[in-house]
Amino acid sequence: MIWLLKYGKMKLSSIILENRFDQQAKKLEGELRDAHNQDNIVVSMGYFSEDGPKASKGFGKVTFRQKEEVDPSDWKNLKNFLQAKGLEVESESNYYDNDGDRHFFPYVKFEFNI
Repeated sequence: MIWLLKYGKMKLSSIILENRFDQQAKKLEGELRDAHNQDNIVVSMGYFSEDGPKASKGFGKVTFRQKEEVDPSDWKNLKNFLQAKGLEVESESNYYDNDGDRHFFPYVKFEFNI
């Protein structure tokens, strides 16, 4: 019983954080789809391990599921939009590639403070 209380509480807090980020990801995805007038934008978000060097940070990724580059002006607007929301752009790749096994879509990875 003690194990269940101790570890059940940690699990519950993880679930609450995951649900909060799922809602934020869906909200951001909707905002980006509206701003770019495209339904092929996918947003995912999560958080780093509680005992790691980035314990107070979350992370995310915006992916354009399309088989071409994003227009350069749209790409710049996307990064500005993310930064205006307080998200720090960590890496980006505005190209599409298919190596026969996998598709590599344009994406922007970001981090944020929790």
